Amino acid sequence: MAAGFLALIASGCGSTVQEQRAEPRRGETVSPVPTPKAPAKITFSKTLERGEFTAEVTSTGEGNRRALALTARRAGREMAVVRDSIAGEITEALLTDLNQNELPEALVFVRETGVNARGQVYGFEFATQEWERFELPTLPPEATTGYQGHDQFTVAGADLVRTFPIYRPADAPMEPTGGKRTIRYALDHTLRLMEVSLEDQP
Repeated sequence: MAAGFLALIASGCGSTVQEQRAEPRRGETVSPVPTPKAPAKITFSKTLERGEFTAEVTSTGEGNRRALALTARRAGREMAVVRDSIAGEITEALLTDLNQNELPEALVFVRETGVNARGQVYGFEFATQEWERFELPTLPPEATTGYQGHDQFTVAGADLVRTFPIYRPADAPMEPTGGKRTIRYALDHTLRLMEVSLEDQP
């Protein structure tokens, strides 16, 4: 009886070892376990609020290839989710009503990385059931002389204000000596940013 019992134990142990083998049987292939992908690093996050309207602005990625995500809500209910690619880092995001039509606008200020850090503005206007996108226009010819990026953006009243340093021909990178140039833009009801003034300061 004892011998038979021990034989059963030995048989069971041998079976267990066989099932827990580390090597595949001949003819079997073992697929490697995929490595979980790390989530994209969030490089900007801000929640904008005005009355019942909120906009959550985030960006992910590095360098000049990043992804923008904007979720708009009114009274807590989701209105829209906007996804876009942007060239550079977000420096600021604001809620405005530049064209004074009582529809909220989300402005996202972006600047490229690197020596020539050119600026751009991504704008989004939200109605009840839809949204529209607008951008900063290209610089007019008279404003391109001495321009090498490093734009700064602000909002003054109903105007979008863009300021950047002026480089003289002999200036070294990051060492402008030509003063500053300021351009003011107004947003019309077709969502076009129109230049209203251009001024150079020493």
